[in-house]
Amino acid sequence: MSNKTFYIFRHGLATKSLFGYGDKIVTAELLAEGKPPIEKMANYLKKIPSQFNVCSEFVRCRQTAAIVTKKTGKKFTFDKRLNEYNEESFNDLRDRVKDFLQYIEKSNYQSVLICTHGAVIAAIKNLVLRNKFTLFQLYDYPKTGVLLVIKDGKIEEIDFNE
Repeated sequence: MSNKTFYIFRHGLATKSLFGYGDKIVTAELLAEGKPPIEKMANYLKKIPSQFNVCSEFVRCRQTAAIVTKKTGKKFTFDKRLNEYNEESFNDLRDRVKDFLQYIEKSNYQSVLICTHGAVIAAIKNLVLRNKFTLFQLYDYPKTGVLLVIKDGKIEEIDFNE
């Protein structure tokens, strides 16, 4: 991705299970303890100029984006291409994230704020930085409360969990 800056973050903490969301993969909501890191991140994002703020359609991402909107005034649009990796092939995941990134590349947006899920973050990160995304990179994403900043072929992680 040429001259775009990406600010990418996962939804706030929505489960304490080590085994994922189970039957709540679509409906899981933010846990109370998941909100403070997102509020800290939102305070940081206040000073970040962004032309496009976009979010997964899933409730935990909508709730996370609402926290950011309340603190920053930045409104989010929802895009199903950023939804959780669920009941689809790996290739389908990769293709929909590629489609999303092609849309961003063709746009005039210089700075994009994205709230999504782990596997989608792994896809965006690897496609933007390496122009490829493999099954082995599926878990290449940070914990909740961490902001990834990708700019000029470099990545920075800012942790708001402290």
